[in-house]
Amino acid sequence: MTVPPVAVISERNFVRLAAAAISTGRTLQLNRRRVKLCEPYRLGSNHVLRIAGGSIHGDGHSLLQVEGTRRGLLELVDIQLRHFPSAERTEKRSQGAAVFVRGKGQLALRACEVSSEGGFGLWLVQKASATAHDCTFPGPGARSAVVSFENSRLALHNCRFDNAEPHAVCARGTAALIVHNCTIVGSALRAIYCYHSARLDMSGCHISGTRSTTAAAIQVDALRPGDAASLSLSCTTFEDNAGGDLSVSGNVERIVTDCTYHERDNTTELGTFANRERDVGYHSGSGLSADVDDTAVREEPEALNGRPSRSPYDLWREGDGQ
Repeated sequence: MTVPPVAVISERNFVRLAAAAISTGRTLQLNRRRVKLCEPYRLGSNHVLRIAGGSIHGDGHSLLQVEGTRRGLLELVDIQLRHFPSAERTEKRSQGAAVFVRGKGQLALRACEVSSEGGFGLWLVQKASATAHDCTFPGPGARSAVVSFENSRLALHNCRFDNAEPHAVCARGTAALIVHNCTIVGSALRAIYCYHSARLDMSGCHISGTRSTTAAAIQVDALRPGDAASLSLSCTTFEDNAGGDLSVSGNVERIVTDCTYHERDNTTELGTFANRERDVGYHSGSGLSADVDDTAVREEPEALNGRPSRSPYDLWREGDGQ
């Protein structure tokens, strides 16, 4: 049986159609067609754009960029996003993302598939916010599937991550992360990694098959002077994670309840433990200790617009951290 070719919308026509959708307030229906982008499409401040029912591919720094104020919004429904690498970006070590959200930009995804072979899937910085419902993040990619940095906000509901490298989700700075009813399978290093003063609210999830013996599936660290992270973890099932299930270290306010752990060395039954936590130096099936140098696997920012990204502490000093 011959599969009919997918109709392609040119970059020029996509920009024209997006402008019409913004001006009329209507949803841009792709009607199962594919958009091919050579350069990022940038949604301007205060603009609202809704796109549904198709795919967007490209190999620029990012496919879509969102910035501006809280009055703006990019909403994607039933969209496949595929971000490819390019020789030029590889040479410049600029990996980018499928969707890059900065400033106070807002992003909403529903029933989307997001993948990047050339960078992050979703990349949030500054005061950006994003929600994803019923989305899939297939791997492996060049970097973590979803990252939330600085003072950004990210909520994931009923999403699935497969074979992420190195992490499925990474948060740092003062980022706030909600992960509810999600499935994360086969991450190369960690399922979720939060550090500095990030906050993680996680419940109803299934975490399995992390492949590294040197890191727990969920790790929350607050190790620098002034760091203050938080963890709320409940009703989550862990299974067959090579480096153990949960690691908490430093100044982390934590509540861990009603989680289920399946030890790699105990295949006979699942055990349910309330208020169980593992601090640095104690990981099931892991040799991780407090003096492990983890800087090589942290997600660090690349330069934005030719300038290094400011840390949350720089923003606080400049009065822009609230």
